[in-house]
Amino acid sequence: MATKNEIPDLLRRGIDLAREGKKADARVLFEQVTELDENNEKGWFWLASVVDTDEERRICFSNVLHINPNNEKAQRAMASLEERLKGKKKQQQDAEVVAGIPRSQFNLILGAGIAIVAVILLVGLVVIIGNNNRIASENATATTIAVVATDARIVEETAQAVGTANAIALAATQTALVPTPVPITPTSNIPTLPPEWTATPSQTPMVTSTSMPAPLGLAGRLVVWGGRDELNTGYLPVGYYNLDFGNQYTRIGNELGAHVSIAANGQRVTYERYDELLFSSVIEAINLNGTEILNLAEVYNESGLTVVGPRQPNFDAAGQRVTFAARTSNRNTYQVFLVDVGATDPAQRIRQLTDDESDYSYPAFSPDGSRIAAVRADLNSAAPGVDLVNIDASNGGKFLITNDLQTFSETMPRWSSDGVQVIYAAASANAPENNDIFTRRADGSGSSLPLYRHPSNDIYPIFSRDARYMAVASNRTGNYDIFIYDTVNQTTAQLTNAPGDEFPGGWWQP
Repeated sequence: MATKNEIPDLLRRGIDLAREGKKADARVLFEQVTELDENNEKGWFWLASVVDTDEERRICFSNVLHINPNNEKAQRAMASLEERLKGKKKQQQDAEVVAGIPRSQFNLILGAGIAIVAVILLVGLVVIIGNNNRIASENATATTIAVVATDARIVEETAQAVGTANAIALAATQTALVPTPVPITPTSNIPTLPPEWTATPSQTPMVTSTSMPAPLGLAGRLVVWGGRDELNTGYLPVGYYNLDFGNQYTRIGNELGAHVSIAANGQRVTYERYDELLFSSVIEAINLNGTEILNLAEVYNESGLTVVGPRQPNFDAAGQRVTFAARTSNRNTYQVFLVDVGATDPAQRIRQLTDDESDYSYPAFSPDGSRIAAVRADLNSAAPGVDLVNIDASNGGKFLITNDLQTFSETMPRWSSDGVQVIYAAASANAPENNDIFTRRADGSGSSLPLYRHPSNDIYPIFSRDARYMAVASNRTGNYDIFIYDTVNQTTAQLTNAPGDEFPGGWWQP
């Protein structure tokens, strides 16, 4: 049985599974989180992304907003959900009861028919009674006969009117007996928070650290994603540091993202963004000044190829092609794709470069755009392991860069500017949470050499153009900050020192 101390690990594993599309497995972990801590805002929010029905999603978002009424993403998601539920209700009301007649129109017709019959019956009775009174006053002798005749007519007309009303009622009864789809309220094991409960925000302990000296003499722009995860999505503000002007930071656009990459012209980036309404990731491109936003799906949506959960995009040198990992309708594993933004033929705008049972991640273009380095997790074969693979961008042919199987788990490869070396993070099997930085020839020859080691977890290595410097994210301060390593002098400087997490994505130099 899990304990409250395991909640952070349960959340992390659940988020990873949710992003991989393994909703059933992720749901089990998120439900454990909410059972252990019913006030866990992040657990309820992520649980909403993996449940099966809109009613269950409504419960989850209601709990999020009960805990934190100011959660903007939950507010937007709830509003969108309510609109969708209203649309479904209207569709049910407009469902055809009789061929060509929606239920709403049929109900109006039926109600109007009954009302008309009632009015006719009432008017008839009033007229008949008036006639009876007139006849009685004019001829008292014939009153009995007239009354008898009139009563007979009343009985007959009333019987006819009642018969008509009964016929209409019978039709309505028969119509009501026709099975009408009724939305089934799901039985959920999600606990509902008591409405009178008032959330007390928990304090996140601040880690106080002694900052290293800031880097000096750097050039170019370092694109990053970082900050506090205020909305509990795992996505952070996207921006860049202008290293030519005192490492000044500028945010790019208003969206939250991850895995940002910069084009060779230094003016445009691409990144992964989480869509809280679709509970899936999308890839966008945007200029550094926040203009010309492009959802990559707009480029390839007419290709006929189904792409699910695209992630970890990377620009080629020209800024016209993007490679990323995604699933398809045929496979539940992530494969490598290449999108050509400039292609005029819709069929040529996207290509799937891999198609097997392995999981691929973190694809990255070589400087000349001819090759793609990626992580391949081959966990279901006779010799399972995680290694780096070199993929031909033109035909998908590939060979291994590393081949140590389960000894090390490699991740986040990037190229040196000459295309000869690949740098990457790797953790040994006996210390999976302690990544160090290694380098290896891109053709797979030679051995992997350690480039940067520290007792902390070091990830997302990025070379400067001249390979003199390397940016890396390290959690040595308690959260992830960006450090700059001088490969010549073997010294380290600290670029960021903020309460949130900061990760480097690409380093542009003219």
